[in-house]
Amino acid sequence: MSKPDIVYLTDVALITCVIQEGRGDQILAAARKLGVSIGATVHHSRGTGVRERLGLWGIAVESEKEVVSVLVSSEQRDVVFDALYRAAEFDMPGVGFMYMTQLEKVAKYLPENLLKSLNSKSG
Repeated sequence: MSKPDIVYLTDVALITCVIQEGRGDQILAAARKLGVSIGATVHHSRGTGVRERLGLWGIAVESEKEVVSVLVSSEQRDVVFDALYRAAEFDMPGVGFMYMTQLEKVAKYLPENLLKSLNSKSG
């Protein structure tokens, strides 16, 4: 039995949000509401910076964060970026930050009916 070819997506951007712990669900809900279907992941991290020196008597305060990574099509990237910014309330001080990276290639399983649909649109 032969293995299927690898499917590469090339028109994909990665939106990364570094946000206060517990706020990742807001970002995921906003992405779902927009119909983002390529993928999203959340992981925990620990940040450093100005806030770590604000503890009592100069003792370091650990800054727990969540990092949310959302894959979107290049066509959707600006709309999704704006919506995630608003959902996470990044316009408030100390909430976190976000950035977008254009990806060269993404490999992902796609159902055969979706592949046929994509191939018929491009051909």
